[in-house]
Amino acid sequence: MLRRLCGFGFLVGLCAAGGPVWAEPDPPPAAAQAASAAPQEMGPPPAPAGMDLRREAIRGDDPVRAALWRAWAQPDELPARVKRLQRAGLSAGIGSLDAPARALLLEPSLGDALLRAELAVELAPALPAAHAALAAERLERWELAGAFEALLEAVEAAPRHLEARLWLEASAHDALFSAAFGTALGFLALAAVSAFPRFARALRRLREVPAPSAGALALAVVLLPVALGEGLAGLGLGLLAFAVVNGSAWRRLWVISAAALMLLALFPLLERRAETRAALVLDPVALAAWATEQGAPTAAELARVVRAADSDSLAARALALRLARQGELGEAERRFAALLEADQSYELVANSAAVQLLQGNTEEAIALYEQAAKTSHSAVVRFNLAQAYGRAIRLDVQDLVLAEAQSIDRNVLSDLNDRYNGQDGALVAYLPLPAEAVVARLHDAEATGFLAQSQRRRLAPGVLGESRGDAVVGLWLAAAAGLLLGAVVRRLAGPEEDLYVGIAKLLQTRGGDSMERMAQLQDLRRRQRRVERVAGLLAWLVPGAAGMVAKRPLLALLAVATFASGSSLWFHRHGAVPDPFVLGVLPNALVGVAVATLGLAYLVLLFVTLALREKR
Repeated sequence: MLRRLCGFGFLVGLCAAGGPVWAEPDPPPAAAQAASAAPQEMGPPPAPAGMDLRREAIRGDDPVRAALWRAWAQPDELPARVKRLQRAGLSAGIGSLDAPARALLLEPSLGDALLRAELAVELAPALPAAHAALAAERLERWELAGAFEALLEAVEAAPRHLEARLWLEASAHDALFSAAFGTALGFLALAAVSAFPRFARALRRLREVPAPSAGALALAVVLLPVALGEGLAGLGLGLLAFAVVNGSAWRRLWVISAAALMLLALFPLLERRAETRAALVLDPVALAAWATEQGAPTAAELARVVRAADSDSLAARALALRLARQGELGEAERRFAALLEADQSYELVANSAAVQLLQGNTEEAIALYEQAAKTSHSAVVRFNLAQAYGRAIRLDVQDLVLAEAQSIDRNVLSDLNDRYNGQDGALVAYLPLPAEAVVARLHDAEATGFLAQSQRRRLAPGVLGESRGDAVVGLWLAAAAGLLLGAVVRRLAGPEEDLYVGIAKLLQTRGGDSMERMAQLQDLRRRQRRVERVAGLLAWLVPGAAGMVAKRPLLALLAVATFASGSSLWFHRHGAVPDPFVLGVLPNALVGVAVATLGLAYLVLLFVTLALREKR
């Protein structure tokens, strides 16, 4: 039920996102050329992205690419050509042809947008952008049930697709860091400004200090850490020091909590943000290995894998699978055997079994598939094992294994049966390198620490940015200094008198000129009305101001956090880096529904706070 509710929310966000099926204004050169630069004399429409458009450029040393090109180049209707291309990919054990699917989405001349989206999903069921494009096209035609289903598929596919996962993680941590730091700094500034009027009145009672002088003293307190070279983080601690000068214990607790949130953003959140940013670029060999196992690497990625295969385990297994797809089964068998001496992961064992099966070594393949099935809960492995049992004419065991696969994932089994039915030489599905294995490789603590430190220096160039311990000490020193200043001012200036106390004193005064007393009373009432009008205006215009006016600091903090989160999401809606043509309109849908939800939550908080203020 939760999955469906989330999906419905994303569908609403997709409506809000609007725009074309593909939101990127400037597609990468390679994709654009592959989608639209085919010579006119060739006859058929452009070749899918990732394929060289000139026949003479397809050399015999790349049989996988050549087979895909031959399947695409035969003139026919688009669905028939896509079907041939899909079957050619399946014959090489490639279950998701991302690059051709991207070309279908990017090239309007290939036909109707809905048809292209449907065919893109058939070509690349693992590509989130294909499902998102299908959801958008169905939504334009008011096919709400189909759009909802396609959007759910896009959401489920995103974490399993390496490029999509890295993009989402980096973009989400960018937005989370900005929201946390913005919330902390915004609430501290709001709390400091709301503390100033009482501070100024106390100084006026103490030494008749005018408001401009009181403001100069307040600015000196706030900006002292900045003057000492502590940057924005120092400004936050200066705001903390002034914000705790006045107020209740409850209000001071939330002010200190906001300062703690700032330190949380500066250290754990910033480090996680740096880690996800670094994962995008730190290990090109791991990314090339993943692309190669998906089946359609670029020439540079394939060259990187070949070069690193003797020293890198991911590159070695990617090259072994590439050789198997190219039909060089003997060399692939040798490489898989060497890999299995050090790594017994079920994906590697299953791919080695596929090579044995294609060579006609059925019993060896069955033994390896049974080993992979014991160490995994994969419907794909059991499907492959069933095909091996079928080769050995062990039909009773084959039925049992297919029933087990169906109990694990009925949809996967149905899809495999449909896609691989009648495939010559593609009785089994290869298991590409999972995204989790690559993500684990992309984490480099040393590089992450260096990148986090360089990013932190922009916000905390002084002592506060050196370590967590120094930052915590700075926080408590600022809080202690503010509390001490507040205690001194209150002791010297005496108790606070607000406007209501002044009115009460005037009403209780006996003797003297009654007309003058009435004029003073009218003046106090006019001041009170002006204060109320200004407070009401600020409550609507400044996020969190309503909570401060109503003396509800928690509601003020929540309002600032809601506003900062929505603003951060909108500011980072294009992601940490441009979408690498894997998500399509999905980020727009995610951001749209999130911003709409946060906007509604902010309005609810505002009206609740105003109602509580009126009640007081």
